Amino acid sequence: MAFIIIAAFFLLSSNSVAEEAESSTLPVHLNLKEAAKISPETSGDIDRVAIEEKYSSHESNPGAGTPASTRTKGDWKSMGTWESDAVIYDTSIDNVIFNLWWVEDLSDEDYDAALDLQWTVYVDGTEIYQFTDESGQECDEDQGASKDDPCEYLATPDTALSTTLTTGQKISIEVEMKSFQSIYIFYDNLSRDSGMKVVTNAIIFGNTAISGNTVSFEFITSWPANCQEAVDGNFITLIVSGVELDNSQQSSGYPKISEGGRYDINGTQIESEKITWIIDEEYAKLDQSIISFSYSRKTSSTTEPTMINVMENLGPNSVGSSEDDEGLLGLPGFNSILAIFSIIFISFCRREV
Repeated sequence: MAFIIIAAFFLLSSNSVAEEAESSTLPVHLNLKEAAKISPETSGDIDRVAIEEKYSSHESNPGAGTPASTRTKGDWKSMGTWESDAVIYDTSIDNVIFNLWWVEDLSDEDYDAALDLQWTVYVDGTEIYQFTDESGQECDEDQGASKDDPCEYLATPDTALSTTLTTGQKISIEVEMKSFQSIYIFYDNLSRDSGMKVVTNAIIFGNTAISGNTVSFEFITSWPANCQEAVDGNFITLIVSGVELDNSQQSSGYPKISEGGRYDINGTQIESEKITWIIDEEYAKLDQSIISFSYSRKTSSTTEPTMINVMENLGPNSVGSSEDDEGLLGLPGFNSILAIFSIIFISFCRREV
């Protein structure tokens, strides 16, 4: 009997060990958020109104014999500094692209804004990078722009930003402006996702699974973000038989967001998030399904979704017979353990007889 107990212990232990996570890089957009935060999270609420702020740097410059209305751009005006949460594992950052939704104050005097922008990146409050763009951007009626239809500033710097945040560090962005005219900026909603795109290992994909008529996958984010927003906004979706499923059309309770397995990243065990879809089509080819993953709108000019082939990422014990088969007592693989335990027990009893 002692042998049975020991065997069961090792079987249970083997199913609770954290798996090794493979780190890879992918594009992630860090959004300017309310409360001076930056995050991969994009609001999935189509009714959420973007935050709108007005800024001005220009000054009157009468001078001798010049009209009183002559202006200079003035000095750099800070529009704010946005800071991330601390990363939960060492996180690389490369290949930056900056973007900002903005429009000139169309009720102001008719000056061309010639907007200049300066982006400064900090790690734990220490400057590590600065990009100054004095190309003089315009966004007014001549571009067909309005507050309801602003312009998107988009810039890829010539100088590289490449760094690694160690566990516990925070990154922040300060944005400054100079302009002949007052401007409005917009951020933190589905269609006004101002911020910066980077190539990073801040999102690590774990295992996928097919269980009955459900498909699920696990992932880890170095910067905390609300996964529900990505589901609500159809940023993370499932493609079955070539058709991308609308998350809002799933059966009640799906897609389901839950805790996933634990993964080992640089010697630290980190719990993943898990998304599960249910498939109603009787003959759906689940083994050919693909997960389309992004934390931003998929029509974004800065960030394309990453495609994950479900079959190529299947984890151990990843094919089950029911939609919520997680094993007895919530232990993965417990049903298999129970079956093995029963065989050993019956064999033991027969020898005793």
